[in-house]
Amino acid sequence: MLQSYTDWLIAQHKKIILVTLVVVAAVSVGMKNLTTTNDFRVYFSEDNPQLQAFDKLENTYGKQDTLFFFLQPEDKNIFTPQALSLILDLTDKAWYLPNVDRVNSISNYQYTEVDNDDLMTHYLLEDKADINAANIQRIKNIVLNEPTLVNYLVDVKGMVSGIQVRLDLDRNNPQAVDDTVHAARKLRDQLSSAYPAIKIMLAGSSTAGVTLGEAVIIDVETLVFWSYLVIITLLLILLRSIRGTLATIFLITFSTMLTMGIYGWFDFVLTPVAGWVPSIVMTIAVADSVHILISYFHSLRHGVNRFDAIRESLRINFNPVFITSLTTIIGVLTLNFSDSPPYRELGNMVALGVFFAFILSMTLLPALLCYFNIGKSHIDKGSNPFIDRLSNWIIQQRKLLLLVMGLFTIITASFIPNNRLTEAWHEYFDQSFEIRNTVEAINHELGGVHYIRYIIDSGEEGGINNPAYLKLLDDFSAWLRKQDKVAFVSSLADISKRLNRTMHQDKPQWYRVPENRPLAAQLFLLYEIGLPPELSLDDIVNHNRSATVVTLTVHKTDSEFLLQLDKRARHWLRQHAGKYQYSEGISLDMVFAHINHRNIRSLLKGMVVALILISFILIFALRSFRLGMISLIPNLVPATMSYGTWGLLVGKVDLSASIVLCMSLGIVVDDTVHFLSKYLRARREKGYDNQQAMRYAFNTVGVALIITTVVLVSGFLVLAISHFSPTWVSGLLLAITLSYALLADFFLLPPLLSVLDRKIYRV
Repeated sequence: MLQSYTDWLIAQHKKIILVTLVVVAAVSVGMKNLTTTNDFRVYFSEDNPQLQAFDKLENTYGKQDTLFFFLQPEDKNIFTPQALSLILDLTDKAWYLPNVDRVNSISNYQYTEVDNDDLMTHYLLEDKADINAANIQRIKNIVLNEPTLVNYLVDVKGMVSGIQVRLDLDRNNPQAVDDTVHAARKLRDQLSSAYPAIKIMLAGSSTAGVTLGEAVIIDVETLVFWSYLVIITLLLILLRSIRGTLATIFLITFSTMLTMGIYGWFDFVLTPVAGWVPSIVMTIAVADSVHILISYFHSLRHGVNRFDAIRESLRINFNPVFITSLTTIIGVLTLNFSDSPPYRELGNMVALGVFFAFILSMTLLPALLCYFNIGKSHIDKGSNPFIDRLSNWIIQQRKLLLLVMGLFTIITASFIPNNRLTEAWHEYFDQSFEIRNTVEAINHELGGVHYIRYIIDSGEEGGINNPAYLKLLDDFSAWLRKQDKVAFVSSLADISKRLNRTMHQDKPQWYRVPENRPLAAQLFLLYEIGLPPELSLDDIVNHNRSATVVTLTVHKTDSEFLLQLDKRARHWLRQHAGKYQYSEGISLDMVFAHINHRNIRSLLKGMVVALILISFILIFALRSFRLGMISLIPNLVPATMSYGTWGLLVGKVDLSASIVLCMSLGIVVDDTVHFLSKYLRARREKGYDNQQAMRYAFNTVGVALIITTVVLVSGFLVLAISHFSPTWVSGLLLAITLSYALLADFFLLPPLLSVLDRKIYRV
């Protein structure tokens, strides 16, 4: 059947090329329909319990998407006429940005004072005309002594300040966050020109989301080019055939175009993670081409005409290329076990790309070999002196190699426990991104960069007026402030204490929660009456006044610390909250903190499923249970050694590092399958003994394995030059894993075969 297909392909090669070009052109048109989103929420499944808690928080207390303007005067003094004028201007203009729900700054801080028996509430600074020496000193005294402002909107020394903008983004408009951030950047640039002595930097969750998408776009625009350049250069050097290299470039390019085009025709909204697809697909697709080309060149150099060379190449490579494509697809499809939808999408897109690469390697590539009349390459894989010496040495030293590789695997694997499962979103970007520098400045000079919120429910309507409830809020806030890395804590208790002090002539001893319920209710009522609608208490108090939110910010840290802090906080609440109900820590930071652990557990399940499927495939393809089981060892060793090496060198496994487990599983099988297929061909068809068959496998596929590994590793190493952490982490870890895969297939698999496959095969 394969022979008939190959004859048909050779006869119809021009039509196949034409049809392929038409199909690729038609499908790739769909790429214009592709849209992207930079909403952080797309990283979480709808059934994610932390996301559901976050949605509940937003439904009750308002949306939590933010912008944050960080102001850093050159003279390190925020209490100057120029700095206060900027705060006024920026606060006013920020209200007119798209999708703004609330703006908080020291200028619109709701200052309270008593006029006779009336509680008066007004802006701390309303007009530039109020900026004079006496008023500036008054403002400074108020701000630096107000716990709800210090380490939130101003630092303890008054050297820097911030303006927080809360957004109400339309979730049905994927461009809403981009429009808002771009408008904020434009406003930032305008005011930076007007106030050159004050550095204005932009941060916030929405800014981080947009920057995430921009980082991937930069990677696509730069890394795809460099990947092409590296692949072309290496193929020219290693294949030593311009036309063979050109044919390979057509295959990997069309595989990527078909993949992205299909998704475009279905109007998929892509996440930033999808930006890795072109580089990954074209890197993986090279392997199919190289094996077919190497076999083709080998036949040519042994006097076979080019059409018979094509027939022979497809005959000996169809099964291994099909198996390796299938196992690669299974491996990347296990990303569907991920708890993060973008990574599931990544797996599906790469799987589709690998499928197209297989189809094109069995249609377009041989058709191009016919059309281009590709002649002999200088590669002679049948009599390569280096491969001959290497195979002889490996066979001679097989016992020593088995011992050495076993010890090396055990030693590297011993470092796997060094890896901490953690996430640090602020480290996604290096210093070439504004947001990284802004986060570092905020963390160092102002306050925390991570937010956590707790909902404390009194269980009764109007329960926020209960002194016992307010006392719990106050005690919880005091406990939180003592915790390591906690920069700022805010609760309704702070407002109640300030109002109580104000009603008692600002005497310090009255800075405590009201002693009776009627007084607390009266103070809150008077305070809310004086607030403008846009600055009400609705962002911290629910509609029936039964529950409030306690908010804290934490200095820059990782997800493990946040989870431990939340664990300690809930333990404190269990001991002290009594009848009052409370939530777990809620925020986007906490959703990210939980997802890494959940993702690892999910991917481990996926890996088990993939291992079972791949095992059955290999047993069926190799027609040997014993060899199928033997093949699992060199397929598992690379991931074991790479994560051990990662534990030794880095010691942190985040979301991007965790997916490599599944991404690499199917790819590392490629070398094993090609080696074993040639080994078994020699044993079954030629009647070779164990050692002769290993020499045959090395001589027929050794060069191809080296070339594909060099190209794959180099292609993934290109990702390691990215300024975006998820890209360089996954690229570097994949490169390490594939390097170990070649090491295992050359120095571990043959010794295993020499020990475990001594039976005599009938020819």
